[in-house]
Amino acid sequence: MKKIKSLITAAAILISGSAMAQKIVCPNVTLEDGTADLTFSIDENTDATATSVQFVLTMPDGISIEKDGPDYIVDKGSICQRSHTATALDKDNGDILVLIINQSELAFKKASGELAIIPILAKEDLADGTYQIQVTQVNITNLNRQKIAKETEFTINVTKGATGIKDINADGMQADGKYYKNGEIIIKKGNKEYNAVGAIKK
Repeated sequence: MKKIKSLITAAAILISGSAMAQKIVCPNVTLEDGTADLTFSIDENTDATATSVQFVLTMPDGISIEKDGPDYIVDKGSICQRSHTATALDKDNGDILVLIINQSELAFKKASGELAIIPILAKEDLADGTYQIQVTQVNITNLNRQKIAKETEFTINVTKGATGIKDINADGMQADGKYYKNGEIIIKKGNKEYNAVGAIKK
């Protein structure tokens, strides 16, 4: 009987943990006059008790986070409490650790929404093209200090210049080619659309 109760309890914990899973998202961006804002949000949330978020950014050569004096600029998003702090720190390996934490252990105002805005800056001599920012080690913590991140890593594409891609929406286009669609590079071949790595989109 004890064994059955333990199995039921374990199953309940797994189901509960799955229901509470949350993830961080950030859309791809295009540099304008060498700058752009990375807007991070909490998405797909069913748990309103998340208190803190942290993640690591691996920046491509030629692109960096803007600074105010010696400090990186990280602006708090609309779901942050007044007691939340948002900072970014250099790691020994050159990556950047971003922290949005609440020492008072207050939950975010909403279960989903804008978390933080991080402005980025490109070197003047950066060639036109698409560059990738790697987001890894995503950790979302709730009031019970449980880790509830649904996904722990993703990639943000940063585009500079025309890159030979038509800056129009692919919807309704008859000709094959490369287009922007919802901030993403789409390759259209016949009636199918592919992303930049060849996966079928449609």
